[in-house]
Parts: sequence; C-alpha cells; structure tokens
Amino acid sequence: MTERDPATPASAGSSGDALPAPPGQAVSRRAVPSGPPAPLVVLTVLVTLSFLMFLLIEPTPRWLLLFTAVVALLGADGTLRTLRRRHFEAAQTAPYLFLPALYVLATPIVIEHNVRGFLVAPAGVLAGVAFGAIVAAEVASVRMRSAEYANARLVATAAVYFVAFSMFSLTYIFELSLLPAAIACALIAAMLAVELLREGEVDPVETLVFSAVTGMVVAEVRWMLHYIPVDGYLAGLTLLLAFFFVTGMLQSHLTRQLSAVVAAEYAVIVALGLGVVVAARSAGIA
Repeated sequence: MTERDPATPASAGSSGDALPAPPGQAVSRRAVPSGPPAPLVVLTVLVTLSFLMFLLIEPTPRWLLLFTAVVALLGADGTLRTLRRRHFEAAQTAPYLFLPALYVLATPIVIEHNVRGFLVAPAGVLAGVAFGAIVAAEVASVRMRSAEYANARLVATAAVYFVAFSMFSLTYIFELSLLPAAIACALIAAMLAVELLREGEVDPVETLVFSAVTGMVVAEVRWMLHYIPVDGYLAGLTLLLAFFFVTGMLQSHLTRQLSAVVAAEYAVIVALGLGVVVAARSAGIA
C-alpha cells in the first residue's frame, strides 16, 4: 500500500471531462525545489545570531550558550513535527534532538578556543549554517526510504563524530577532575550513540541499552587516560576512536552486517588512529 501524494486531490479524475494527471506530471511537480522551509530558516538564523553574540561580545555571556541550546532543542523538535508527514507521539522526537543540542553546546566553545581575529565571525556564521544542515539531515532521515536518506545520514554521522571529538576534548580543556570528566564523557557518548544506533530500527529500549554500554566503555577509557601522559585534543581523539569502534561494532550488529572482516576493518582504523596519537605525542606536536 503506497502513500497518497498530498498534492493530488482524492477527487481528481472523477469528472467525466477531466482526465487523471499523467504519472510523470505529479513526479516532476514534487521534484521542483522550493528552497529551505521557513521553520528551518528561522531556526538557523536564530542559532547563527546566538553564536555570533557568544563569540563577539566581551565578556562572553556564558548563559547565552545554554539559552541557545534550549532554543535549538525546542526549535528542532518543532521543525521535525512541522516538516515531516509523520505523527510523532510525545517523546518520539527525542532521538533526533541530542545531536543538535550537543552541537550548539560544543561548537561555539571550540571556535572560541581555536579561532582568532577576523576569522571568528565567518566561523560563527559557518557553524550556524552547519547547524541548519544538521537539523535538515535529522528531518530527512525520519524516513529510511526517502531519496535523501543516505546523504542525510552521512551529514548526521559526520556531525556526531565532530561533536564527540569536541566534547571529549573539552573535558581536558576545562581541566575537569577525573570523576566529573568520566561522567560527562559517559553521558555525551550515550546521547550521541542514540543518533548512530537508531538507524538499526531496533526497539527503543534496546537502543538505550546499547547507548548506555557505549557510554560506559568511553567512561572507562577516559578513566584509563587519566593515568597516561596524553591530554587535550590528542586525548579527545583517543576517546573518539573508542567511541567509533564501539558504536561501529554495535551498529554492524544491529544491521546484521557484523563479521570478522568488518571487525578487522574497524580494528585497523582504530590502530592507525592510535598510531597517529602516539606519533604526535612522541614528536611533541600536541
């Protein structure tokens, strides 16, 4: 049973003189790009302005970042419910909201610590546009059979790894003590894992369990790194590699693609990444 095109009235073709529209006509009508939807544009502009205020106002208003995260959370929820032809029950949008909210919390701080001078404003604008792309990807990924699903998941997955690396690194930049840092890494990893593992279309409870397992593993790695002479962005990269390996294996299991070859591929990528960390640490690069 296929879904009726909402642009085609149910009574079309019922008149004796009227003929049903050719199949290609309806397809071409839907294929005409109409530009970004208004709710998404408004949300992107608001978040971009908030990023610029956070980055350009001195002293930096820290409360603004939390306010922007709330706006992003509520705005992304409203955009999902408005733009997708699907009825979301109460908290069904939650898996789609972790990534936008964490992106808003992490990105301006990363820019603040790494970008200087006249590049700050363009970086803030670019970060705001990227936020809009992430929300658009979340909207497009609601339906697995949609034409834009593959590209949407690619954008969302790349954003997950960027946010994970940023947040893990910030636990070192902010010099959090061991226990709060481990708890923060566990929560961050678990929330981002929900975004990756929901693609398996498993029971929500099972997704939460696997996400919690991911958080526990990353927290243990964070605890272990406390006793190893590596910190900052190199430590963040190490935690990202652990997150990548665990979520990759779990996702392969959920999608029934896990095999010895797949496990070996993930292991090789992680080994190469750890080699980069060791080489950079030995060379004193970071």
